[in-house]
Amino acid sequence: MRNIVFLIGFFSFVSVGIMAQSITPDPRLDAVYSEEYLQDLTNNYPRDLQYKNWYLDNAYSIVQLSVEKCEQMPFLKHLDPVNKNIGNNVEDIDEANFNVYMYHFQSEYDQNVYYRIGNSGKAVVFESGLNLAKKFNKYTDEN
Repeated sequence: MRNIVFLIGFFSFVSVGIMAQSITPDPRLDAVYSEEYLQDLTNNYPRDLQYKNWYLDNAYSIVQLSVEKCEQMPFLKHLDPVNKNIGNNVEDIDEANFNVYMYHFQSEYDQNVYYRIGNSGKAVVFESGLNLAKKFNKYTDEN
């Protein structure tokens, strides 16, 4: 009898743990990736999905600089996520709904990269790959 109670408790604990580890795609990924691809990530590559979700909010920061300083930076450009066509310069952004995957930029391994947002005096700073890797590993260690 004890063994049955133990097994029921054990399997309940394991199933709760497995469900807690289930990662769902951030809705902003729907604009960039197909439902099938996101489902494949969910089922087979949850760490990749976790990184894509995390990247949406942690790959960049938006800073206010002088217009003169921004003039030295390349423009941030729109990106059509379906056919990968690079679009027009970004003139303004909605910071609350910013989807990093909807813009064309190149990141660097060991240094941050700056792109200007129109003539607003704002810039998007994309973290270096090295910093992102460190921050993501710390995030996953803590969560």
